[in-house]
Amino acid sequence: GCVPVDMYAPSLYPIGQVTGDFATQAERDYLFDTRNFDTEYEQTIFSVYASGDVFELPAGAVALGLGFESRTDEINSNPDDVAAQGLFWGFFSDLGAQGDRTINEWFAEVEVPILANMTLATELNVNLSARVTDDEYYGTNTTESVKVGWRPTEPLLIRGTWGTAFRAPNLRELFLGGSTGFLNVADPCYVPENAIDELTGEYIPGNDRRDQQILANCVATGVDPTLANNGGFNTFSVEVAAGGSLELEPEESESWTLGFAYEQDFSNDFDLSFGMTYYEIDITNTVIEPSTAFIISDCYNDEAGTGASVFCGRITRDLSDPTDPRITFMDLGFINRDQEVARGIDYNLFFRDTVNVGAPIDVSLNLTASRLLERSIEFTNPNGTVDREEYQGEWGFPEWQAQAALRFQWDRWSATWETRYIGSVGQDPEDVDAFDSVAGISDTCLGGPDDVLCRDFAEADEYFRHSVSVFYNADTWTLGGGIRNVFDEAPPIVDATEVLSFSNTPIGYGYDLQGRVYFVDVAYRFNAN
Repeated sequence: GCVPVDMYAPSLYPIGQVTGDFATQAERDYLFDTRNFDTEYEQTIFSVYASGDVFELPAGAVALGLGFESRTDEINSNPDDVAAQGLFWGFFSDLGAQGDRTINEWFAEVEVPILANMTLATELNVNLSARVTDDEYYGTNTTESVKVGWRPTEPLLIRGTWGTAFRAPNLRELFLGGSTGFLNVADPCYVPENAIDELTGEYIPGNDRRDQQILANCVATGVDPTLANNGGFNTFSVEVAAGGSLELEPEESESWTLGFAYEQDFSNDFDLSFGMTYYEIDITNTVIEPSTAFIISDCYNDEAGTGASVFCGRITRDLSDPTDPRITFMDLGFINRDQEVARGIDYNLFFRDTVNVGAPIDVSLNLTASRLLERSIEFTNPNGTVDREEYQGEWGFPEWQAQAALRFQWDRWSATWETRYIGSVGQDPEDVDAFDSVAGISDTCLGGPDDVLCRDFAEADEYFRHSVSVFYNADTWTLGGGIRNVFDEAPPIVDATEVLSFSNTPIGYGYDLQGRVYFVDVAYRFNAN
């Protein structure tokens, strides 16, 4: 029960001391407690597997593998009352997770040599594999894979693969009992500061730079974006909840690759190999846990302007006051996304030779590069419209990336020059504010009315980073050093309101954040005998 707390007790404010204590132990026991959580995972696996050569073909032996596996997963995550009810200030409620699941799988793989030592067929191998998965909640599914390797001549390998994959939702995605907390959420339906008269507080339509589709979606969800006014501030603390769902569909994917690898054999003086592989991966029913920013963006940036996005239903507002229709609750529970696609090309080259400049020096070059052709997601709304986003060329998904290492080896000495390349990136033009004249919000704007045509900055040019090192390798010790980021190449500067960054420096995208760094490495190998 409740215990009255005397906030004016002299013991709380002792003279000459920094902190005091409550007047009685009962008050302290009422105000302070512990938050305990006990989680146990238990997994039981039974498996049997057999493999071997089953018979001979003219090109070689046929290998076969067969197996069966049964797996039972169980989770028991039990909070005490303090954790379950969210009784601590600043802590969310968490109901834990309880449940179990059994999966039985049968699988087989066969390797078949089709041709060997023939004209235009030095080697032709086919690998076939399949798996039948019986999930307690999702029934029976099959996955298959085909791999083909063909050598028309010894130096050239042409390869291709095709396969499917299946992943049922895990225990957390299924059985998470529900947890709540509070996060800051920016609400686009509230009038921005630059569209409010400083003296009267009235709405100024001519200064409102919000996109019309955002305004239309606000109206469609019951909010008048010209009346919702909090003095120009639109960020609020909102209760959010996440939880598992037995209605989730399993993830399924289909992927295929096609490529070649060539290793020269016309000279023993040097080594040269290069290859290229095209890949495509299509994932359907991806299980995601949407963030508050994702839900807000998908709901109010929907091009239909009808508030029909399925994510709008995850937002709860208090619409009793049209001037302050705050978001009171958001559902972040797991959901299936329709489709996710990744396509690209990987390149690799390796060269090694020995040159004599008074002494033999081994020189090698290792180069890898990748070209991202597509990185997209789709989600179909209840009205049948499709939300599609493409990310290639945007932050985190540069169209080109590459890394090269040039090495020199002489006796016990080695030197390496490394270069890393990240292609130019930019934010989707639809996601960048066309105008932003709010002082302190956009780093490229000083404030209205003079800067009404400035724009948030969210692009970065191509980026090179070079490093060099030199090492001496003795029998039992190694000594070396070098410089990372030789030319002190700084990361790009962006608007922190548009790109994840710290002090206008993008973080998490692969750029060097330390500048030029000098290092020394020393290692000694002890003889265990």
